[in-house]
Amino acid sequence: MSENGFTLEIYNSIGSFTERYKALLYLTLTRERYTPFVTLDYSFLADFDSRVSTADICSVRLFYGGERIFLGRSSDIRLTKTAGGYILSGRAVSYTKTVSTSDAVPGMMFDCTLSSLVSANTAMPNVSYQQVSESASYIFVKESDTIWSAIAALSIKLFDNYPYIVGENTVNIKKTGQASFDYSSDVISDTFYGSSLKNAVSKIYMQGTQGTYDYSFADSEAIRRGVIRERYIPLDRQWLSDPERGLKHKMLFARRGGIFRGFTYKGFKNEQLCDNVAFSLGSVHYTGEVSKLTVKADKRGIFTTITSYHDGYSKIV
Repeated sequence: MSENGFTLEIYNSIGSFTERYKALLYLTLTRERYTPFVTLDYSFLADFDSRVSTADICSVRLFYGGERIFLGRSSDIRLTKTAGGYILSGRAVSYTKTVSTSDAVPGMMFDCTLSSLVSANTAMPNVSYQQVSESASYIFVKESDTIWSAIAALSIKLFDNYPYIVGENTVNIKKTGQASFDYSSDVISDTFYGSSLKNAVSKIYMQGTQGTYDYSFADSEAIRRGVIRERYIPLDRQWLSDPERGLKHKMLFARRGGIFRGFTYKGFKNEQLCDNVAFSLGSVHYTGEVSKLTVKADKRGIFTTITSYHDGYSKIV
């Protein structure tokens, strides 16, 4: 194990172990509530006589304290020779990205569960799914809808929730089993808060079966903040039975992450999205969910930045 706790392993296309790296130069690991994959940017010092071939490297694994915390596909990798030796650097994304880049089988699915939805589509290697038994009366998959967008529709219909990624490559559609962390005794280097409503929509109209815009939904919060941005969309068969609910969730997604608050502390606890976080430091009190997690490590140490969103799917108390 390296001095800072991080170890990187790379594998070729047939899954054979190729090389292990412990001399960390820097890394950034990022999880985000509405991004269906985890990203890892890294740079490690390699042995002076390293001769690893980067042409066939496909898989990247990151360990912390002996526990594997990231498994993903190599999207960019480079081996650079310098006067002091070789440096391996690159980017990797978790395998859940394939769920957002592959189309789902179009059509109507009745009595749809997460399991039946997944089974109806191409199997995604290294991706797992939350075990939930609840079913929706139907979901409608449009042409060119991704598997991720179909899962999102199911998650909203069942739990009024947007799906998210936990662990290495697990898709969750229901908030359950979140861990809780308290940082009152940790070294917190900064706290921050703000808002970003650049994607918010004030009102949205949807066509009915006769071609007229029979349905609409207004975002009172966006309007209160002076946002005027109206949208007209065609009939969405996903929400024929409950058009206002469908429009509401389109508005919530447009306003995702609009209000946020966060902090940075020294260290890393392997927090997951939607975990509960809190601290009390003097007059400053913080309670929220993990909506974005950014871990940065270099020669200065390990620093984790946690951001909590306040929107239709996340909360700050």
